[in-house]
Amino acid sequence: MAKSSVDLTSRAWNDLIFEGKNKDFGAYQIRKQSDKRHNMAMLYMLIGLVVVFFLILGYSKYSDYRAEQKALELKEQREKMMQAQMAEQEAEPEEEEVEEQKFEQPEVEVPEEVLATVQVTQIAIVDADKVKNEVMDMDTQKEDNTARGVVTQEGSDDADKFKAVQEQVVVKEPEPEVKPKEEEIFVAVEQQAEFPGGQAALMKWLSNNIRYPESAQQNDIQGRVIVKFVVEKDGSIGNATILKGVDRDLDREAIRVVKKMPKWQPGKNNGVAVRSYFNLPVTFRLQNQ
Repeated sequence: MAKSSVDLTSRAWNDLIFEGKNKDFGAYQIRKQSDKRHNMAMLYMLIGLVVVFFLILGYSKYSDYRAEQKALELKEQREKMMQAQMAEQEAEPEEEEVEEQKFEQPEVEVPEEVLATVQVTQIAIVDADKVKNEVMDMDTQKEDNTARGVVTQEGSDDADKFKAVQEQVVVKEPEPEVKPKEEEIFVAVEQQAEFPGGQAALMKWLSNNIRYPESAQQNDIQGRVIVKFVVEKDGSIGNATILKGVDRDLDREAIRVVKKMPKWQPGKNNGVAVRSYFNLPVTFRLQNQ
């Protein structure tokens, strides 16, 4: 019998193997039911694969459904927001464009006050038949308050009012004072301001003029104070302030010694002296440190 035609699960094969043996033994029963177990196992496996397949397919469908639902919810929310915004815009009253009204201040015309005067007869040598105006004597003119003029004209008899009106017309408003523009202080210049003699001379001058505060010495306080000041166009020092301090006493001493410095060589732009800022570090260090 060829091997290709042998069915190891057939009943004939089992009987052949267990021929002359005790078939009631457990091995024969197990071997006899093996084909059934194999078929059942295969069936369960197929059922399991089908169940898993449908589970994956169902989960995929459910995911797509949830994604569609979320997209619809987002779309509805956007539509509701757009409708709410449109409703608010429609509810808001249209702002009327308020035209800028220009109020022109009416010019107050000051009525020209004319002082009432009476013509004074001028003295002239004429013929007697040509004299028309009567000449008043000096006493009569003193008693009469009427103002005298070259011609006779109608107007106000109040001379003080006439003077007030004339002063009101003549008075002018004072012109505003024009403050001189402060010159610019440069942070960076082409030629930086310099202490006379250079950096070495500056360090020597500081070491000779700094007085270490006693309170700082007793408390072992030391450090570097940075002083910011302005070098004017004539080289003088101004506007000294503390840019970075260490201690109140050390800061005061740094300001004092900076203000005491001689005139510097000013900074220059295009060869012209200008005002410029300068930051100077002043180091305080105890000798025993």
